[in-house]
Amino acid sequence: MTVVKVASNGGKMAQGMNLGNRVKPLRNVAALSRLIRRVNDRPFGLTGMAAFSGPPGFGKSFGCIHCTVAYDAIHISVQELWTKKTLLTEILRELSVQPHRSLAEMMKQVNEGLALANRPLIIDEVDYAIDRGMIKMIRDMHDGSGVPVILVGMEEMPMKLQKWQLVKSRIIEVAYAEPLDLRDTRLLAENYAEGIEIDDSMLEFIRAANKGNAREISNELAYVVEVCRTEGHKQMTREMWGNSPLFDAGFKAPRRGL
Repeated sequence: MTVVKVASNGGKMAQGMNLGNRVKPLRNVAALSRLIRRVNDRPFGLTGMAAFSGPPGFGKSFGCIHCTVAYDAIHISVQELWTKKTLLTEILRELSVQPHRSLAEMMKQVNEGLALANRPLIIDEVDYAIDRGMIKMIRDMHDGSGVPVILVGMEEMPMKLQKWQLVKSRIIEVAYAEPLDLRDTRLLAENYAEGIEIDDSMLEFIRAANKGNAREISNELAYVVEVCRTEGHKQMTREMWGNSPLFDAGFKAPRRGL
């Protein structure tokens, strides 16, 4: 029986962990890393855009953060209310360039800055950019600078790109985030199960109940640890857990008549 055992660090959870020494090679982190390597190492003359998509909670944004460190990339996470000017301003801030006034001048600054920096550009939550009409501008960043551009978004993102042939034709690969497996769950337990032994039967129970969703598995592991500490357990197995309910954030349907 495989058991995950982690030395306690005084009860602190792994939130805010140092990426330099606490990052875990989850399958989706590895998949995004491989995708960036492929775009970085592409033969001369090939286009340099790629896409990485998957459901919420599968670890895409965490993979972006890890790859930003690993490949000295520029990581931009788009927000719902951003405009073209906001996106350009954020990239220029990452490049330590003072923005000019007009969008055309800012676009020229972005292309020149990216080309000089020669760093991959990762655009997370790119669905917002697509929905707000920024995707052609992102294509122009790729064409104008020559740096790799990796688009990271939801499951529907690759289908959204189908209508933009000039973007689609520049994408050399689309990769997809997958549900976590047992190995991934063990790795998450190393971060969240501080000082508690959780055997494979319990880890698989947690993984299956949450359909491989990294965010929900992490919440579940933290809850199991909380229960163990409250009840004085140093280990947890599926048999010990029995029919106890798993983590519930408290979302409930409203009562009738309300």
